Amino acid sequence: MAGAGREARLREEFGGLYPGLTAGRWLPASEVAEHIVDLVRRERGSLGLRGRVMAEEHFDFRGGAPAGERGSRRERREDRAGGASSEH
Repeated sequence: MAGAGREARLREEFGGLYPGLTAGRWLPASEVAEHIVDLVRRERGSLGLRGRVMAEEHFDFRGGAPAGERGSRRERREDRAGGASSEH
């Protein structure tokens, strides 16, 4: 899988929460995230999703940089809020 980007696979037990995604199938994580954002927009936020777009307990991930090596530019807003300096 040399040069491949981050991939995500929806876990079987959470398949019903994400209409249009097939549980157990590896897909580019960026496509999965876009699909979930589209779902939330269509449902006007009524899906009840909070925090990260892809809940780590709902998905398996592979490829890409390990969590500790990722750049800080993709931090969650909640992570930045707890720091000593605040960005506005």
